[in-house]
Amino acid sequence: MVRENKKEGVAMLHREAILAAAEKLFIEKGFAETTISDISAASDYSRRTIYAYYLSKDDILHHIISKGLTSLRDDIKNALDGSEDFLTRYRYICRALKKYYEDYPLSAENIIKAETGKASPDEFTPAVKNIFGLGEEINKLLARFIEDGKATGTVQSSTMAMPTVYVLWSSISSLLTLTKTKGRFLSDSLALSQDEFMEYGFRQIINSILVERV
Repeated sequence: MVRENKKEGVAMLHREAILAAAEKLFIEKGFAETTISDISAASDYSRRTIYAYYLSKDDILHHIISKGLTSLRDDIKNALDGSEDFLTRYRYICRALKKYYEDYPLSAENIIKAETGKASPDEFTPAVKNIFGLGEEINKLLARFIEDGKATGTVQSSTMAMPTVYVLWSSISSLLTLTKTKGRFLSDSLALSQDEFMEYGFRQIINSILVERV
């Protein structure tokens, strides 16, 4: 058993090294322009070794996406596990999403691309199934958060939890993207720091479902 655990630990180190090299290349060169040979050269692993750990270049990307979503799920769990009030937990969720976009940009940018539209779930690779599973976990956590807000009278009773999760996710994601791409312009033109603009945006987003605006 000890030997098996050690072997798996070594394999995990190899997989992580390949993922790190691939992620750096995908960000620098773009996914389409990066080849397995590029990843082999950057990681110092042979093509044969890379294929021993990953099915394809797409599979590598899907594992990168999963890694980011796993971190996001854990951060959201931590945000919701506390006994703080609804708005405090919402701020923690926003920080978790901000951290996700900053620390795992490739994952954040490629979530939708991981969906293979014409394929049936039976045809999904384990990595793609894991992405969908993580997405469902995150959505359920956020839906429960919305329901808790309704139960305490903080969120409007007419609010539908799961549709609201998608609206909040897309709104916060758009705000984070806007701040990243236009942050300096917005800061100069609005006389607000990028953090102040972001916090204002977070409040405006959640105000759409609150009983009393903040």
